[in-house]
Amino acid sequence: MKKQHGLKKTAALIMSMTLAAGALPVNAGGFFKSGSAIVANAAEEEKTPAEAKTPALGTFYREGDTIAVTGDTWFKIDDDPHSGYPVVKIDSDLKITEYESSDKYNQYVWKTGETMFTEVHNGFYITREDPEADAEGFYITGGKGTQNDPFIIGLSAPKFCGKNLTLSDGIGLNFIVDTINEGNAADIKVKISGNCEDEGTQSLYVRNINGQDVYCATANVAANNMDSVITAELYYGGSETPVDTLSFSANDYLDTVDTSSDAKFKALVDAAKQYGQAASAYFGKGDIPAVKDHTDDIVNATVSFGKFSFSKYAPMFDSSVASISLVLNSKLAVRLYTAKYEDTHHNIAAYDMWTYDENNKLVISPFSVIEVFQGSNGKYCFEIPGIKPTQLGTTFNVNYQGTDYLFTPMAWAYRVLSKEGAPKKDVAMANALYEYFIAATDYAGN
Repeated sequence: MKKQHGLKKTAALIMSMTLAAGALPVNAGGFFKSGSAIVANAAEEEKTPAEAKTPALGTFYREGDTIAVTGDTWFKIDDDPHSGYPVVKIDSDLKITEYESSDKYNQYVWKTGETMFTEVHNGFYITREDPEADAEGFYITGGKGTQNDPFIIGLSAPKFCGKNLTLSDGIGLNFIVDTINEGNAADIKVKISGNCEDEGTQSLYVRNINGQDVYCATANVAANNMDSVITAELYYGGSETPVDTLSFSANDYLDTVDTSSDAKFKALVDAAKQYGQAASAYFGKGDIPAVKDHTDDIVNATVSFGKFSFSKYAPMFDSSVASISLVLNSKLAVRLYTAKYEDTHHNIAAYDMWTYDENNKLVISPFSVIEVFQGSNGKYCFEIPGIKPTQLGTTFNVNYQGTDYLFTPMAWAYRVLSKEGAPKKDVAMANALYEYFIAATDYAGN
């Protein structure tokens, strides 16, 4: 059992200043903790009376604040599992008067004046995980205030601890949060703002990044918006004030990520940046980038089955029968426009994917059902969603009213590069798309 006098040797330093947390160091792909603070002299700030705050998950208290208690409320006041008095019932408001810092035990004692909870406690004892970190206050980090589920106090609320970019069917900006577990994840919300599909408030979810399961929120951006800064605000409990904020763009991440030790990773990063530049130019924003000409790689590529040889990327139907287009939104998709719809107006089709195993044996996926909808220029089409960059060369088969339409998403690039006089922005987009596909495929094969 810890005792305030004797066993607990505290540094007799009564702080009369406020502590503002330093900027959270977050680097591309890493997981970092905030470990320093900026000290502001209280004499330089105008003190205003603090309102009493009702205990709730996410509530923040500092020196001068009052814990507003209604009825019998239980707190865990000591985080030492060997303490004889870890939990106490409080039935009146408590004023946070000051705090002591114990170098021996790496603890803070948040004091409440002359209020004695038990024989040896007149404050909240909180262990700091980082001995170098100073506290600016404490949070209600758990519990409901009952005897069986008392309020738990911690020095820090969850923070953004890292950022990451996912290049999959979309370009996802991941905002990673620390100090999260199954018990408090539901009490955390992230508000996303900026030019992205996921603008608004979302809950955290578990994602495996670099082999580690982390809690994060994700904002997906379109390829032509990779330079758009997306901001995430972290809300804890019922607080209406964010406890942390993090902003970055996809290009910010790609410009700073370390590619020095992995040539294939560098190729993917460079191709992704070029893909974004080409998409921006394609949609009328920015200059057309200089992209290597891959006409021969796309138009003249073939695949063989026994004694038969076929074009690798050309669609296996005539343009008078059907056509395809790519959707470069926050999620890659491919659309099939078929003349047969005008005859039948049947609104259901199905598609599967044709891939090959390690023995070069054809593998056909189960069918997925898709419904017709109105696409560009008022024409009706069937859309295959969630195309990954590694699937741009994959053969898809859409079956509509008994007719099979086989094509790869790269058929769009084939169409552009196989005809003379295509617009420069289309040519750049087709070549950049091919490099993105090849780089992603090579990297995924590591």
